[in-house]
Amino acid sequence: MKKMLSVIAVSTGLIMAASTTMAASQDHAHQHDQKMSTQHHKQAQQHPDNHGSDVKRVATQNNKAHHNWRAGNKFPSEYRGVGYKVNYQHNKKLSKPGKNQQWYKADNQYVLVDTTSYAILKVLGL
Repeated sequence: MKKMLSVIAVSTGLIMAASTTMAASQDHAHQHDQKMSTQHHKQAQQHPDNHGSDVKRVATQNNKAHHNWRAGNKFPSEYRGVGYKVNYQHNKKLSKPGKNQQWYKADNQYVLVDTTSYAILKVLGL
């Protein structure tokens, strides 16, 4: 009888220790998930090509003035971020940019820009 009580006491202690460890592990995982979610949300607000439903970003973009995109004009600095850059290989109608040239997408138009002077070289409304 004494042995059986000892076994039950030890088993109960082990179960309690294991459940405490699991609870701490789950709490840590929850904190990690919250941190990653917060980081992802911040990235979504900063990345203009995000296809999510970030209302703040959409409202901010819609408030930007639409520019008159013409060859020879200077390409505005607010559109020079990584999120506006376009890889010409993903669109068959875009030509391969030359040295010091980059395609950007702004106001639903593709704009080829000289990256040294930021002069607009070509505008395509595809």
